[in-house]
Amino acid sequence: MRPALFLFALLMPLALLVGCRQQGEWHQFEGVALGTGFHITLNGDLGEGENVLVEAAIQGELASLDSQMNAYQSLLSASRLPHSAERLTGAIDVTLREHLQAVAVDRLFRVFDDFGIANAMVELGGVQRASGTSERHPWRVRLPRSGIGESPEPVLRLKDAALVTRTVPRPAGDDVAATALVLSVSAVAASAEAADRLARGLLDTTPDDTLEHPVRLVVFTQQGLELHIGSTLDPLLER
Repeated sequence: MRPALFLFALLMPLALLVGCRQQGEWHQFEGVALGTGFHITLNGDLGEGENVLVEAAIQGELASLDSQMNAYQSLLSASRLPHSAERLTGAIDVTLREHLQAVAVDRLFRVFDDFGIANAMVELGGVQRASGTSERHPWRVRLPRSGIGESPEPVLRLKDAALVTRTVPRPAGDDVAATALVLSVSAVAASAEAADRLARGLLDTTPDDTLEHPVRLVVFTQQGLELHIGSTLDPLLER
């Protein structure tokens, strides 16, 4: 029994390494939906022809949301708001589009779950969400430039989470209120919709109220632009 046990001990690490490898082939899908481009990368042990079914399911979800967006926009156009409300109408349209983009990303991950796909990355309109790993490492995504001069863009390790960035226009001129104004929030959460809600909610707060969240803020002050990074986001950044 001793030679057999010795051989088993030698082969066990190899078996564990094989079990840790990602199974299946890499698949990529690209296209346009909800007024923006999308890119999908996934790894799954799909059976023969299943990649076609996955692509059909992806296109079906996106087409459904495209129809919803077109319907909402038609209602907005038919509302006959006064000319003075055009700016408000435009803001509503942008907010609706961005919300549906976050919804779309989360729905795609439900599709992946249905097909047993554990490793995937989706980027749609700047909304990014990742599950599992890429070649046994966390997915790496770049945060948008802050305008404060960092180069290159900071890299964030994303695993089983989503990253969403929301912004507001920078004030015209050099005048700024005594309190700091949050111009941009990049937020990480378990889903794209949750990250979208977090980012939008923090646009109307002060930087001191956000330090415990997994977020990065670009803040406009009388002294210029400042960068604030939440304590739970900092460990995810590559230095």
